[in-house]
Amino acid sequence: MKYLVGIFLLFGLFFYSCATYSLKSKDIISLKEDVSQLQIEDRELKQNHADLYAKVDSYSNLIDTLNASVLELQNKISFLSQIINDLETNLDQTKSGNTLIPSSLYQRAYADYLTGKFELAYSNFKSFIEKYPNAELAAQAQFYMGECLYSRNMYVEAIDEYKKVEQNYKKSNFVVTSRLKIALCYEKISERTSAVKIFTSIIRDFPKSQEAVTSKEKLKKFDHNAQEK
Repeated sequence: MKYLVGIFLLFGLFFYSCATYSLKSKDIISLKEDVSQLQIEDRELKQNHADLYAKVDSYSNLIDTLNASVLELQNKISFLSQIINDLETNLDQTKSGNTLIPSSLYQRAYADYLTGKFELAYSNFKSFIEKYPNAELAAQAQFYMGECLYSRNMYVEAIDEYKKVEQNYKKSNFVVTSRLKIALCYEKISERTSAVKIFTSIIRDFPKSQEAVTSKEKLKKFDHNAQEK
């Protein structure tokens, strides 16, 4: 009797072991399948991430285009305002034959800038500010002095000119644009900490501006590049 019980116990252990082995095998296979699926999802996530940042780059280019359009519009508005001021305050001077009024002097400098004569444009904008420091277009002339240097890759010198916009013309619409260009100059010369500080200040002080949108995108790219490193 004891012998039969022993045989039954041995058979029971054998079947239990087989069942346990089968269960463990199924678990391992299932886990491997789960890992494979996770690896696929990881690759898809990384691809989506890359696609997202590609779209961000494209979006940034669109923002840059919009910023340029806004800047050009601001320039035209201020130029027309300057002409009105010239007509109102320099009528006698115009009648006497002296037609070098503020708007014409500014337009000469701006034409040089548009045609890529940055050194000459810089000199003419500087002359404009020296003669008409309180003119309607003075803040713009100061801004474009920075632009002339920026276009010549003279980023350190450009920063000094851009800073004068906020220092001398605090109420100008060009303050926020100048601040953005300062940050971009810092980015060009690899002064990342200074660039981040200026981008952050734009978001804080001008939250509804187009420059704030650009600053947010720049900070996102900085964070993304830092994570990749």
